[in-house]
Amino acid sequence: MRFHRVAAGAVGLCAWFFVASLQAELIIEDTFTGYLDNALISASPAGSALGLTGDWTLTPNSDFFVNKTRSDDNAGTGKAVYDRPAGDNGTRTATRSTSANHVLLENDGDAFFASVLLAPARASGDMTFELGLTRLDGGGVQNLSFGIINGQYIVGNGGVDVKASGGTVTADEQLVLVRIEYGEADSGPDDSEIVTLWVNPIDESSTPAINGILTDVLNRGGVNITSVSMRGDHMGGSPACFDNLRVGSSFAAVVPEPSTLLLLATALLVLIPMMKRRR
Repeated sequence: MRFHRVAAGAVGLCAWFFVASLQAELIIEDTFTGYLDNALISASPAGSALGLTGDWTLTPNSDFFVNKTRSDDNAGTGKAVYDRPAGDNGTRTATRSTSANHVLLENDGDAFFASVLLAPARASGDMTFELGLTRLDGGGVQNLSFGIINGQYIVGNGGVDVKASGGTVTADEQLVLVRIEYGEADSGPDDSEIVTLWVNPIDESSTPAINGILTDVLNRGGVNITSVSMRGDHMGGSPACFDNLRVGSSFAAVVPEPSTLLLLATALLVLIPMMKRRR
């Protein structure tokens, strides 16, 4: 009995340390919980989020909601729903500021990860998650975007300026995760970026949609992240969803659930034979 209590404590301690380490590596997170029911995403007070401050600011006529759609006040989505009338193909954007200047990239070889859960209304719709990045050398603000444009997964430097693309988009809900490495790490500082993008990955060995492409997304000088934006258009009048926006310094930090389960399973595989031997 004592051994069982010790084993359970060890598993719990391992899980606590692992979750704590993920929290330390997670810079920004918004799961779209804690908002008022049936509220526009910009309604005050904003929902609880890590690393973000204030409300989501909408461009004029932007239609983002939480827990509803334009046509259904009781949809209960628990997501940011991008919705607008059929036949209106204008762009919709929602932006929220960060609560601190988080240095994402500074030196050659530095890397960060970002992810968002997307549920496009149709595969050809455009849905991007954009990071507002302020150069450490005072050289201005750049945008880095990733998501879906014209039926492909993309990475770009803001708006619809596509720098790398690949894969074929489906209309199913999907996790889109990108890794950006600053500089080539072997041919001078900040020379270009190495971009990898996965869709519904299990781990970093999963087959990517964009595989280690070299592209010049960012200028030299290092960057802080100062805002995040959701952008959508060409949705054909049907609701589309953003959920679980995350930015972090590791793959596991922006896809935490499977990694936590893997840790617990590993701990149990080690402890169960020990308990049997003890008996």
